[in-house]
Amino acid sequence: MSGGYRFLPHTADIRFEAWGGSREECLAQACRALVASFAEIPASAPARTASAGIDGGDEQLLLSVLDEIIYRLDVGGTLPREIDVRPTPTGIDLDMSEVDTDRVRFTGATPKAVSLHGFSFTRDDRGWRCSVTVDV
Repeated sequence: MSGGYRFLPHTADIRFEAWGGSREECLAQACRALVASFAEIPASAPARTASAGIDGGDEQLLLSVLDEIIYRLDVGGTLPREIDVRPTPTGIDLDMSEVDTDRVRFTGATPKAVSLHGFSFTRDDRGWRCSVTVDV
């Protein structure tokens, strides 16, 4: 299964599904969906590399990765243009090519938090899939 994401209808917030052949690909696609839901990042914008090590079980990893993006947006004024997720013995390493938000075109309301309502991260015979609602 190749990775991807799609947006789902929701009355007030952002809702998406993401999928991938591996847990790490699904996590990366969820990050891409989150950013794409409210911003466009030019390929030509200057970027710098940032990393984060995240530990935990599968659902905790998904929640933590999305929270990390929201935190960096709120505190550091950055968004990831490129995202790479690598497994570690206790979780994942998240590598990002970050762009300052003054170089970003905002297309929607910025996220405030990930909701636990309807939150899922599962594996089946085709790969990994998640469903996420983000409060804006």
